Amino acid sequence: MFINEVELFKGISSHFINKIASHAEEQTFPAGHVLFEEGDFADYLYVLEEGEIDISIQGQERVSFPVNQPGQLFGWSAFVEPNRYTARAKTLKESKVIRIDGDLLVGLFEKYPSEGLTVMKRLAGVIGSRLVKCYQEITTPPGP
Repeated sequence: MFINEVELFKGISSHFINKIASHAEEQTFPAGHVLFEEGDFADYLYVLEEGEIDISIQGQERVSFPVNQPGQLFGWSAFVEPNRYTARAKTLKESKVIRIDGDLLVGLFEKYPSEGLTVMKRLAGVIGSRLVKCYQEITTPPGP
């Protein structure tokens, strides 16, 4: 498992990483498997180990964000209120993920506030960059 290599957790103390890793689960899903739907209760944060996940939101236009690099995370709603997934996550090919319980993370953030603050700041950066990408996708006119 490579939790300590995930951008969200890089440089965090080893005791904090060990607590996360001891409760993390590795899972493999076949192509076409839906991990969660938009609006579902958010139980878990996921980290991609291998494969490809399509994160999509269906509004007037479908917005899609590919998760295809090892270490990319998705399902961050598991530790952000109101704890509902804001998109659908579906495997595009067989994929291996690390699944981390959101309640566990929140408990660790409360017990280790310095590490929790660092993780939340990094999460804000991840969310911000994804929002910018989605805005660009929505507002960029289609090519010729």
